[in-house]
Amino acid sequence: MRPEGVVQVSGSMSAVVSELDELVDSLTMSRSRQAAAFATEMFFFARVAGIVARREAERATRDGRDALSHSTQLGMREVYAELAAALQLSEWQVARKVSLAWTLSDRFQETLYEAGDGRLSPAHATLIADAGIEIADPAVRAEFEAVALDMAREMTPAQFKAALAGLVVRLDPEGTEKRVREAVHRRKVTVRALEPGLVRVTADVPTAQGVGAVERIRQIATELFTQNQAEKTEWETNQATGTAAASGDGSDHGGDGSIDADSARAESDAHASDEPTDGDGDDPGDGTPVFDERTIPQIMADVFNDLLLTGALHGHGNTEQTHETPTDIHATVNVTIPVTTLAGVTVGGATLDGFGPIDDTTARHLATTTPEWQRVATDPATGVPTCVDRYRPTERQKQFLRTRDQHCRFPGCRRPARKCDIDHTIPYAEGGPTCLCNLEHFCERHHTLKHHTDWTVTQLTGGILHFTAPTGRTHTTRPPGTVRFTPTALINPDPHTTHHLQAQNTHDPAPF
Repeated sequence: MRPEGVVQVSGSMSAVVSELDELVDSLTMSRSRQAAAFATEMFFFARVAGIVARREAERATRDGRDALSHSTQLGMREVYAELAAALQLSEWQVARKVSLAWTLSDRFQETLYEAGDGRLSPAHATLIADAGIEIADPAVRAEFEAVALDMAREMTPAQFKAALAGLVVRLDPEGTEKRVREAVHRRKVTVRALEPGLVRVTADVPTAQGVGAVERIRQIATELFTQNQAEKTEWETNQATGTAAASGDGSDHGGDGSIDADSARAESDAHASDEPTDGDGDDPGDGTPVFDERTIPQIMADVFNDLLLTGALHGHGNTEQTHETPTDIHATVNVTIPVTTLAGVTVGGATLDGFGPIDDTTARHLATTTPEWQRVATDPATGVPTCVDRYRPTERQKQFLRTRDQHCRFPGCRRPARKCDIDHTIPYAEGGPTCLCNLEHFCERHHTLKHHTDWTVTQLTGGILHFTAPTGRTHTTRPPGTVRFTPTALINPDPHTTHHLQAQNTHDPAPF
């Protein structure tokens, strides 16, 4: 008998299974078309290298130089910038696609054809190209591709990546040893924002040391976690034992049933001396100690910070305050915080330059303990900056622009403003003034692109930049920090007119 509610369609296949079968076919077809589209895109990107070479030749002819012996790479920058802006990609992503397209079309044509026929996913094709390009010997590389294509039919991308690494080691052991030595030279530490209040610190280090370091942090965190749990269990046991003794046979009572005051006080003192307390002696006021409730991963993160910032292994102590604001940290940071939040009148609004919001406690802690703190005070109602301390007038302009722009203003670029140049939209040599309405941040790459290629830029009201590419296409970028500003009140649309803030900042002393 069929289960109630299940309709038999044909044979033993139910209606639900039949629909699932149709859905699997549709999704499979969709993935096949996606793979074919990927292959088509790769064929297009494979043409970019030739366009770059011809553009370099054009520029060399125009400048009267030899393109091969005196290459400036400005032609490549022009082309990559044009593609990035049109496709809403970063130039790094464009360069990555060009590189991948060349690898597939020149080194792994069978892989590209398999993708074009819809039989190999873009993820699998990319993994083959990334792993196989390391093999220098053409014969070994061809053997690698043949085996890899066979393996790809039975593995997910995650499984495939690990299998390819083993395949490369087996087919090219000498090359693998050389690449391992070269990889160690690329060790580095980076940081990027994840979400409000959280960043990711990534350390690219030699394998043995990296695994050993994480294992050490895990051992320390496990010991601290075990100790915390033991203290909590001991206290709970003592509490339970004390309760049982208090409800016993009355041996501590006087003959008339009254409590012996001296005995009661002695027992109370004994229990008090046995109770564990946290490192700072905090309790909620009812005699209950504050226990450390962090998980092992949380303690690992705190120990990681302690080892780097203080050299201590205490994992920030036991209280919530010490978890969040370790007292041994002394850093130079750029923080934007409303003055009312600093005073404790309002909540929220504090941000760490380039990474996003931080909690009010940390912001106030940094304000009181960090000697190199550069502050931008803002009005919480309008978001308009009210003051900047520690800077002469021209430095206040820089701080204003850093807050407004946050990163390089070229389309798609995310390089932080603190690592960029402040550029005059209308060059200073051509009469462009040094005022807020004629300044913006460009990284070194795009600063060069603006001044030495056919890209042009004009600045509109509110710090809005209007770019024109060599092909005539236009792109507009708005300052990400404009949510804090009232553009019409701050930026004069005529860059040749001295803005009232420029005059004010020239004579007005720092308010702190």
